[in-house]
Amino acid sequence: MKIPRDEQSSGEMVNVSSLLDVMFILIIFFLATTTFRQQERDVAVSLPDAAAEEAVSGAPAVIVINVRADGSYVMATKEMGIDELAAAVVEAHAADPQQKVLIRGDRNALHGHVAAAVLACRNAGIVEADLGYQIPE
Repeated sequence: MKIPRDEQSSGEMVNVSSLLDVMFILIIFFLATTTFRQQERDVAVSLPDAAAEEAVSGAPAVIVINVRADGSYVMATKEMGIDELAAAVVEAHAADPQQKVLIRGDRNALHGHVAAAVLACRNAGIVEADLGYQIPE
């Protein structure tokens, strides 16, 4: 049995190769323009667990201060003492009065070392100094 075909629909085909080209160009554009921001972490700092289920969030202009277990301070990948840290925080606050600070203390660090970092931030005039912690899974 012969099946009759409509002559109008049999000759037309949709060319999708140009649509695929446009799609790949858009993907490449979005990949090239996306910035991947790596969070500043000190691998020598082991954060304590927190019971709360809230995550610590930070704005892009946050200074991260890592307090190691031995009492040393790391800011912007530079190891320093408390006096150098206080001077660096004062300088950062002078550049931006709304500067925020995240203090990440090692779980084995003494409380006095973390408190000294918080006090250095408060003396510099930093309004908001947050403490970093890790949420257990």
